[in-house]
Amino acid sequence: MFERLPILIRSPRGLAVAATAWLICFAWVRPLAVPDEGRYTDIARWMVLTGDWVIPRLNGLPFIQKPPLYFWLEGIGLALAGTSPLVARWVSIAAGLVTAYVVYRFTHARFGESAARWSLIVLLTSLFFFGAAQFASLDALVCACITCSILFAVEAAEAAPQRASHLWLAAYTAAALGMLAKGLMGIVIPGLVFVVWALATRQPRLILAAVQVRGILLLLLITVPWFALVEQRMPGFLRYFFIHNHFERYAASGFNNPKGAWYYFALVLGGTLPWSIVLFHAARAGLAGTAQGRRAVMLGLLASLTVVLFFTIPRSKLPGYVLSAVPPLAIVMAPWCANWKYRRPAAIVALVLCIVLMPLALRARGLDPGRLASDVRTEVTAADRVVFWSRYFFSVPVILGRTQPVEVVSDWSVPTEQLSDSWQRELAEGRDFEPARAPGVLISPEEFQTSLATNRARIWVWVHQHDTSAPQLAGFEVAGTRGEYVLLRRPAR
Repeated sequence: MFERLPILIRSPRGLAVAATAWLICFAWVRPLAVPDEGRYTDIARWMVLTGDWVIPRLNGLPFIQKPPLYFWLEGIGLALAGTSPLVARWVSIAAGLVTAYVVYRFTHARFGESAARWSLIVLLTSLFFFGAAQFASLDALVCACITCSILFAVEAAEAAPQRASHLWLAAYTAAALGMLAKGLMGIVIPGLVFVVWALATRQPRLILAAVQVRGILLLLLITVPWFALVEQRMPGFLRYFFIHNHFERYAASGFNNPKGAWYYFALVLGGTLPWSIVLFHAARAGLAGTAQGRRAVMLGLLASLTVVLFFTIPRSKLPGYVLSAVPPLAIVMAPWCANWKYRRPAAIVALVLCIVLMPLALRARGLDPGRLASDVRTEVTAADRVVFWSRYFFSVPVILGRTQPVEVVSDWSVPTEQLSDSWQRELAEGRDFEPARAPGVLISPEEFQTSLATNRARIWVWVHQHDTSAPQLAGFEVAGTRGEYVLLRRPAR
């Protein structure tokens, strides 16, 4: 197949250009989806606005549920190139390309050029990976870190001593960056996969060899400073981050998106169609091949299965958690696909699925508030009050370019620990860490009513249609509607 391609695509540089163009193709036109794309872009934007690159913030309040690496990278992009959908997604696009490169490199060393090229095709045309690699969230970055750490560690285990030393340091660096991207997951998943692979391939000695003192010191050097700085500024952060956000969330059942044990298996297999239909044949052929090929196929199968099983245990299941199960499967399926007689029709089907289904899959609920913001962006001034009623509309501050927090009207008297896993809890936890920033930002309906008599600025209120009958909103005029959402306005007085 490749001998008929233009010379540009047959060269490594041409492959890189084609892969980049493919991942960008929808990223620059699609509006920010909520909550995730609006949330994470706004957090990065607040880093740029405040100049505080230690504490991530949402609407001016601390957002320390997640580590800062993604926000640092996206914030750099926003500072250099301004706010736009493409800039908001540059981190995920870059992470997708890094993942594709390390998979290509690993496959090339074990199965040759043709299989390596097919590993790119399989990975980049798998709908799950293709969508995540142009979606402004932490998932693609975490996937890149985990994939790099696993593959570098396996390469180190199989390399000569002099080269192995550098590869071990690369594996530990990737794990450290994974921790700064998502927390302990960045270390636990690569470590667990490596141990399972070493035992399954009857190489238990590699587990001890993987414990590199220099690597551990490097990991600590990269990760500890940020955690120490935040704990110094916000005592109690370490317990909140590691105990609550890791162990309690993993074990608890009260967090969002509960699904059955079938969910992640269906997501990974369905998200890699049509390629996953050859997974059984590819695995059987790979396990019957050379010793090096068997170890690589075993790694791919075990890595994917380990990730899926690990995140199947909790009841709460978010799709992005198992994105790192996809790249290992590309390594398994690539050698088979390189010689599969239906590889060209399958590639066409995969391309069509991505082009047709990806925009639909990423069309999250709640785009309409963002469209309302786009409708009035030139009318809303810095002196106007912007209010969110009983909900948080994540993309609106980004679209409006607000440099001050919006006012969020809700019942804030409920203790934080009694709140469900939602936007309200995110803001309430930020309030708990910095109470002085909450007045005037998190307000009750009664406080909003009182402010109407004393604050004569023009007011814009984003509200769901079910809440427009609130007595505090009487007298407001309708400035626009989009789907279920209404924009109310009160002129300046």
